[in-house]
Amino acid sequence: MNKIHPTLDLAKLRVLREAARSGNFTTAAARLRLTPSAVSHAVRKLEAGLGRKLVEWRGRRLALTDDGDYLRQVCERVFRELEEAEERLCGARAGARMSVVLGATVEFGSGVLVRKLRPLADARPDLRLDFLFSHELTGPLLRDEIDLAVDCRAHPSPALECTNLFREKYAVVAAPGFLRRHPVATPRDLERLPVLSMDKEGLWWRNMLEAVPRPERPAFERIMAVNHVRGMINAAVESLGVALTPKYAVLDELKRGRLQLLFPALKLLEDRFCVYQKRSRAGREKNRLVTRFLTRMAVSEFGDAIGR
Repeated sequence: MNKIHPTLDLAKLRVLREAARSGNFTTAAARLRLTPSAVSHAVRKLEAGLGRKLVEWRGRRLALTDDGDYLRQVCERVFRELEEAEERLCGARAGARMSVVLGATVEFGSGVLVRKLRPLADARPDLRLDFLFSHELTGPLLRDEIDLAVDCRAHPSPALECTNLFREKYAVVAAPGFLRRHPVATPRDLERLPVLSMDKEGLWWRNMLEAVPRPERPAFERIMAVNHVRGMINAAVESLGVALTPKYAVLDELKRGRLQLLFPALKLLEDRFCVYQKRSRAGREKNRLVTRFLTRMAVSEFGDAIGR
C-alpha cells in the first residue's frame, strides 16, 4: 500500500502556508497560536524531510523558493478542499465557520471594499473574511487561491461566472499649480505634457482616448509609468503630470482643491465592476452569501463616481 510521505503532515503544511502568507515567522506564529520557534522548527522539518529548500530570506521578509511555492499552491488547493468538506458536513452545526478569500483590485479593495463590508461581518460572525488585493486576479481565481474577485477588468475564461455590480467612472485630473504652468484647454494639449499611466504605452488612457473624436485625439509624447492608482494620484498632486484615474479615488482631492477636473464635458468611457468566481464553486453557500451582499451594497456616498 502506498503511504503518504510522513513529512507532509497537515500541521506542518498549514504552518508553511501561513508563513508564506505572513512573510515572517512571528506573524504566522501569532495567527496559528504557536511560538515563532515552533513555526521555524516545523518549516525546517519539512525541508529536512523533503531534502529541499522551501524558504529563503530577503532582508527580514520570508520568500518561497520554486519548490516552496509549488508546495504552497498544493497546500492552498488541499486546505480549500478540506474547508469545503467541513462546510458541507458540518455546515448545519451551530457555530460552524465559513472562510472566504475575497480578491479585488488594489485601489478599489483598499479604498472601498474594506470600508463597506462591516455590515456583512457584523451580521455573519460565522464568516471569516480574508483579502487579496492585486492587479492580476485571473490566476488566483483559477488556482483556487481566492473564492471571489471584484474587478472592473473582464475575465473571459469559460471557467468563470460573472455577476454585474456597478459602473465605474473616470476623471482626468491635474494639480492647480501644474495647470497654471501648463494651461490645458483640449485633449490635444496633453501631447506636449507629461501624462501618468499604469503602463509605458499609454494603454491605460483608453477610456479617455476612445471618447475623443479621432482627429482630436492626442498622441502622448511624454508618458510617466506609475503602476499603482494611488501612486498616480499622489504624483498628480505633486504636479508630476496629468492623470486618468477612477473618479471615486480622487473625490477627496477634488473637494479639497488639491486636484482639478479636466474636460468635464467629455463623456469618458466607463467600466463595470463585476464579481467573478469559478462556475464550479458559485453554488456554495459562502459564495452566494458574499455575492448577494455585494450586489446589494450601497455606494451612494461616492455620488456619480460609482453607480448602478
